[in-house]
Amino acid sequence: MLTLNSIEVKIVRVWSEQAESSPFPQEQSVVRRLKQNPSNLSMTFSRKELEVILHWGETETRGHHGLDQYLLEIEAALFEKINGYLNQ
Repeated sequence: MLTLNSIEVKIVRVWSEQAESSPFPQEQSVVRRLKQNPSNLSMTFSRKELEVILHWGETETRGHHGLDQYLLEIEAALFEKINGYLNQ
């Protein structure tokens, strides 16, 4: 389990917007948990949930042609945090 702070949760919420109509149960579960936390308090996520979040982030930050990734500094730090946890 990995805890994301309130700023990181806000970023995840933005990344999750495209997944709100997802047919995949794992994505629906993470979206549902985010909706249950409307105040963007810190949240703890499981490995599977973090894999979903990482996928959303990669999709959202991909360039127009899917080649380059454009990241804000805070997004890059979040990617590093999640990847570090998943690669343990």
